[in-house]
Amino acid sequence: MKSMRNLCAGVVVGLALTVAPPSERSASAAAAPTVAKPHQPLASHKAIYELTLLRTKPGDGVRAARGSMIYTLADRCEGYTIESSIAMDLAFADGNTQKVDQRYASWEAKNGRFSSFTMHTLENGKPEKTYRGTITLKEDGSGTATYEGEKTVSFDLAPGTLLSTAHTIALLESAAAGKKFFSSAVIDGSFDQGPFVVTAAIAGSRKAAAVLKKEDPAAVSGGAYFPMSLAYFPAASTAPIPEYELGMQILPSGISRAMTQDFGTFTIGFKLIDLEPVKPEC
Repeated sequence: MKSMRNLCAGVVVGLALTVAPPSERSASAAAAPTVAKPHQPLASHKAIYELTLLRTKPGDGVRAARGSMIYTLADRCEGYTIESSIAMDLAFADGNTQKVDQRYASWEAKNGRFSSFTMHTLENGKPEKTYRGTITLKEDGSGTATYEGEKTVSFDLAPGTLLSTAHTIALLESAAAGKKFFSSAVIDGSFDQGPFVVTAAIAGSRKAAAVLKKEDPAAVSGGAYFPMSLAYFPAASTAPIPEYELGMQILPSGISRAMTQDFGTFTIGFKLIDLEPVKPEC
């Protein structure tokens, strides 16, 4: 099973995905800003999502899935911390089952220049993959990412590369400006393949009631949001088909109302079931 990405946000229903060809993806990524200027800070919050199997393709593969994810983003003055914990039970067409537990944590500087991260994955209770690393970017977004696990691997990062929170802010800025498309190289350590080129199709602002019937008034999940559809391509690949696709409903605060994650042979839905504010440490 491919790792479940920690960048989490809402469901997109019926939004057409625009995927640029490899040459355009590279040009767009190089032109992307290194540090976005947020129209408002990302909201510090803790969100809990219920994970379910939405659809699967015929043949061998996943036939049932259920689980949960806890996602926390907190403002730490000079940077943001992100923590996500995913527990997923999978059942396959051949009768086998698998329990996946994944824990990710990172700290990202608000100036978009540095990040540190750790990833731990268990399969059926046994360690499957563990690594940690750092990302250092220059003013133009070029830099180096180093992963330390069973072996040490480094990636050279092209100009225009964004960290996770900087990418979220850039998407929100693009949406607020009425842009329909945004593309950039992104790296946060949640995948050990290194950077991805992420192309986003952005729909206009929509309004909806709060997802949760009962919630802390300070943890808002309703109001205006932007539907987005993101396609993830490994930066080293020239394949026209993304490795996976992410659908989101994201509030201007960065809070994710819901999400779908399409891995090609199966799609997982993320339903928001609890949301609470986290007090910033500034």
